[in-house]
Amino acid sequence: MLSRGELYVKLVQSFGFEPTEGQSTVLYHIAAFLLSQKENPTYILRGYAGTGKTSLVKTLVRTLPSIGMRFVLMAPTGRAAKVLSSYTGQNASTILRRIYQTKAMPDGSFRMARAENKFVNALFIVDEASMIGEQREFGGSSLLDDLLGYVFSGENCRLLLIGDTAQLPPVESQESPALDCEYLKSQFPITTATFELTEVKRQALESGILYNATDIRQVLGQNL
Repeated sequence: MLSRGELYVKLVQSFGFEPTEGQSTVLYHIAAFLLSQKENPTYILRGYAGTGKTSLVKTLVRTLPSIGMRFVLMAPTGRAAKVLSSYTGQNASTILRRIYQTKAMPDGSFRMARAENKFVNALFIVDEASMIGEQREFGGSSLLDDLLGYVFSGENCRLLLIGDTAQLPPVESQESPALDCEYLKSQFPITTATFELTEVKRQALESGILYNATDIRQVLGQNL
């Protein structure tokens, strides 16, 4: 088995270019996260647009098969799933489609129930996680409850939640519980860590649009 340092080097090599300090920190965290033997490992990656979240996901998709780990790509909406599939070149599905199934009832009716997670040694990567809320879904539990319940019912499975706290929160909510490390630890039997990328590197910054958006975010952050 690879050591944490060896896996970190492998991830950096797959990254494709020199990582920023923040990106390097995330890659080291992920190396530890992928090798963790603790209960229900969960990593929360937050970051502004253009800070490298997409590059980090592509790095994982390229690297995981070489270390014998599978991956499952999900997003809250069909549009987000298509974007995720487009930039990774891999299949991605909505969370609903992945974790729920239609179940026949004795009276002939049908209802949605949480599916069985048959994956072994897999990383579940969930993009746009800011939209995952605690509204009651099928069977009286929330989507967030069922997502974590589904992932960790599998053997040696891990969860990576990715998002931007400035993006859309869940319906009827002011905050994004799926990106709140302390909240998740208080509600679920998981081992979790988090990091927020803030250094914008995308070339589109030169156009001024991303620059202005980042500047506005920083001003807003100072006033919160």
